[in-house]
Amino acid sequence: MKISVENLILLIKTHQYEIVLGLCTSFLAYIIVVGTKKARSNFPPGPMGLPLVGYLPFLTEDMYLDFIKLGMKYGDVFSIRLGSQDIVVLHGGDAIKEALNKPELLGRPPNSAMEKVSPSSAFFSSNYHLWIDQRKFVVQSMKDLGLGKTKIEEDVMEEIKHFMDVLRSHKSQPIDVKEPLSPSISNNMSALVFGKRYEYDDPERQFLDKNIDEISEYLTQISLDVFFPWINYIPFASKLLKADKPRTAFQNLKNFFQKELNEHLKSFDPAHVRDFIDRYLVELDTQRAKNPDTSFNHDMLLNNVFDVFTAGSETVRTSILWLIYVIAAFPDVQKKVQKEIMEVIGSEKKPEYMDMRNMPYTHAVILEIMRWKTVLPLNIVHYTLADTTVGGHNLPKGTTVIANFWAVHHDPRYWGEPDEFKPERFLNKEGKSVVRPSYFMPFSLGRRKCPGESMAYLEMFLYFTSILREFDIVFPDGIKPTFDAKYSFIYRVEPYLVRFIPKN
Repeated sequence: MKISVENLILLIKTHQYEIVLGLCTSFLAYIIVVGTKKARSNFPPGPMGLPLVGYLPFLTEDMYLDFIKLGMKYGDVFSIRLGSQDIVVLHGGDAIKEALNKPELLGRPPNSAMEKVSPSSAFFSSNYHLWIDQRKFVVQSMKDLGLGKTKIEEDVMEEIKHFMDVLRSHKSQPIDVKEPLSPSISNNMSALVFGKRYEYDDPERQFLDKNIDEISEYLTQISLDVFFPWINYIPFASKLLKADKPRTAFQNLKNFFQKELNEHLKSFDPAHVRDFIDRYLVELDTQRAKNPDTSFNHDMLLNNVFDVFTAGSETVRTSILWLIYVIAAFPDVQKKVQKEIMEVIGSEKKPEYMDMRNMPYTHAVILEIMRWKTVLPLNIVHYTLADTTVGGHNLPKGTTVIANFWAVHHDPRYWGEPDEFKPERFLNKEGKSVVRPSYFMPFSLGRRKCPGESMAYLEMFLYFTSILREFDIVFPDGIKPTFDAKYSFIYRVEPYLVRFIPKN
């Protein structure tokens, strides 16, 4: 029997009270079932949310701030239901330290937003054993290629020379510093991975940076197609949600890296390793001789290049953009840094990474900006590989866990006046040496900690000191700092203009 639209409306009006009662009864049953389940299992407490969608409708774009409000209500370890999944959120510093140092939490969840973008990634996919093999190689190869020695530092300083030339060419006029900084930071990774740099206006360089930017702009861990898998079967849903953009950008980058690999294969000489790709090809031959089924192969090499390149480019670029913006907003701090630069480095010698140990105030400013404007507010999600406990709560195997680093970095339990910019908090009483509290965690913690931490510090220090030695950084006349920012996966400062005025 067919029901017309008019009859359907009449039916709803006639039974509207029964329908409302039914919905209320279903919602009450949902609350009772979920609440009872959590109470009996000692699962972390949290808000109930709504049937089917959970707490998703109540989250804003600044979900790391939403999580702070929930943490203040439910404690340092709480849970929220997103779609069909229960997510555990770590709010307190001690809970995060406990959790991220547990071997049971070294996994990545299946079908995460990161895995959808880069399905074969050793660092972001759910294949734990793959990560074990590849991480060891990546960390060691970066050391072999010069990290902690002079080669990488020399490459970075050579790139800084080109960047400084661009700043001088603007002759103190306002500039969107992101435009030259993006290719400059990307060139540091190009030198490490490909053994070469590109001119800023090179079409390949622009193509590379455009796709890295697309991933940073649209990638998010709280994605509807992750928590409602059936959405993937709806035509055009991925396009409407813009989930296709980071995936398309990933494929563009992978094709780009494939061309670089093909060029390397033509000229590869195992006796003369030039860069990360060569180093991997040497390791690939070694691993194949031991085990024909090794995880080392050309496709895995491309995924490693993608992970190293994008992570190393975007987070460092964003951090330096914040350094420049904040130092322009606090001219008194800027003068103190410049004074220390002149006392330790002077006007003739090039800055060196080892200088940082003799520059506690400059070092403290960098650390404070990283705390105050944490570029990765929420860590890349973890996944329990076995039953475990955190903060006295049970986390069964297969639980997705996310840590709120922003909450820890702005928690008054660990920092005096956490919302204020105070570099001195990282100095000892005499102001002569740097002190890093255990609740400072911009690169995560445990074995899943970012393997590029040392490279990031090197770049930030060398760019920061090189710029401030030659320029005063000020906002254009009439412009006051607002600290406006946008959070997707990275906490990025909104585009801004500054002037680089040559020092006498």
